[in-house]
Amino acid sequence: MTLVEEISELDLELLKLLARRSKLLKKTRRRKKEGAGTDSISNEKQIRLAWEESATKFSRDPRLVHQIFTLLQDIEFISRDDAEDQTSFGLAPNTQPVNVDITGPAALNPTQIWIALAAANGVECNLTGISTAHPVSDIVKAFNQAGARLSWKGNDLYCKESKALDFADKVIFAGNSEFNVYLLALQAAANHGILKLTGGSTLKDADLSAFRNFLPQLGARIAHVVPRSNGLPVRLECSGVIPETVVIPETLSEKAIVATLVAATTWGMRVTLDLSQNEATTNALAIVTPIFESAGIEYVLEGTNLTVLPEEPDFPVYPAITMDPTICASLLAYPAFAGGKVTLRGTWPKDTAEGEAVVSLLQSVGLTVTVKPDSIVTVKPERGHSTDPVDIQNLPESYFPLAMALTCIKAASTKSPVKLPAAPAATSLEVIESFAAQANMLLDDDKVHPNADIPHAKVWTSPDAFWTMALGQLAFINRPLQLANPGSITDLMPTFWMFYNTLPEPSMVRKPREEMSGDKPKRRRVFADNNSRGRNAD
Repeated sequence: MTLVEEISELDLELLKLLARRSKLLKKTRRRKKEGAGTDSISNEKQIRLAWEESATKFSRDPRLVHQIFTLLQDIEFISRDDAEDQTSFGLAPNTQPVNVDITGPAALNPTQIWIALAAANGVECNLTGISTAHPVSDIVKAFNQAGARLSWKGNDLYCKESKALDFADKVIFAGNSEFNVYLLALQAAANHGILKLTGGSTLKDADLSAFRNFLPQLGARIAHVVPRSNGLPVRLECSGVIPETVVIPETLSEKAIVATLVAATTWGMRVTLDLSQNEATTNALAIVTPIFESAGIEYVLEGTNLTVLPEEPDFPVYPAITMDPTICASLLAYPAFAGGKVTLRGTWPKDTAEGEAVVSLLQSVGLTVTVKPDSIVTVKPERGHSTDPVDIQNLPESYFPLAMALTCIKAASTKSPVKLPAAPAATSLEVIESFAAQANMLLDDDKVHPNADIPHAKVWTSPDAFWTMALGQLAFINRPLQLANPGSITDLMPTFWMFYNTLPEPSMVRKPREEMSGDKPKRRRVFADNNSRGRNAD
């Protein structure tokens, strides 16, 4: 037996043990009446303590020990029978030139900000056409737990007048959005009390140490429930005493700075934020100041100091939210793969660095981009693709999967190698290579080479929502492809598969379910306009 064969055999045994552990773990999470014997929180604590005691014999890295335990607790294994019955999701898009004319998805972070402001001020307003993605729906539920009156009707969110929010003695779930944690914790900091924040698997392994070190300035502190952890769950203890001046440290992330600026407008006092120590404050101000002006929030910006005034905001009934550049960039790129035209209705963030960088990205693959006051349009030009590299300068890491797909379509169209964009440090080479292999392409010498007959996975598992969207575009090059986890897109754009499966002219309207009569659709009576009775139709 070779070393590779021996390791593979050990991996198989390991997977069998993990599947058995997962099955037993489910039993410990049953309710008492179902035979668990003790509550699930006590069970998990005992399992964690036993794990830590055993793990110290094999590793001296407490961070690694915690990460492995978190993964083990969150991974769900299916039985062998279920695995054999499980079917993959086929990606076989219509390859006709696209003709897309839809409303552009609203930006997620500004949506979360407007929800936080509406909930804190307890005003009546309507957020129309917003995303129902998990980060948004999770923060709506969280603020409702604190006393807000937010309700959904389709993609519209209605906020009714309510009293001041109360976070004291609450246990609130923040989902998997770090931004949600910041918004909730910083609003709660202005009032005396204790709040417990929980979250999904992503936040359990998050590093909140910089935020933890910042909170004492606001008379608050967080204690991690799990020892030696830097993520959720946490217990937030607030004195309710906010100083007149708050210094933003250089270690605080851009999202935490944005949340601090937003929360400062809800503290009901004059407070000055010293932004001189952190380079990310420029981008943070570019995000929040247009929202402050639209919401009628009084503030003064003098150099690197922003002072929030305790004036009553003049909140709009229908706040305007720009399109989300990250999601829309992927939708606008479809003419590069199939030809045709894409029109997204709404306001494009053209005055922001990210909005301008997305336009440059799309133009770098030969697309003609037209930004209008109420829409943005992309059209594939006659000249086609070139071998010039894709431009993703000044763009966040989340754009890399799209840049990879665009690089592949350039290589396929020109039948020549195309230079690979610079990959984010957190992206593994294995993911990049396996993604390119789905299009029968090879990575070599930092270039994507087309028409490479190399082994590739029959069913690809996407690392996240952005890779899922990119694989959908790759299917235009090598059709069909098989995706193992199509649900990975729901955190970003719940309506994506409705868009994708109805190309080239997606309507984004769900078809009503047909009434059933036994095993067949119920027959319906159809009447003409003149009220004369028509014939029956299925």
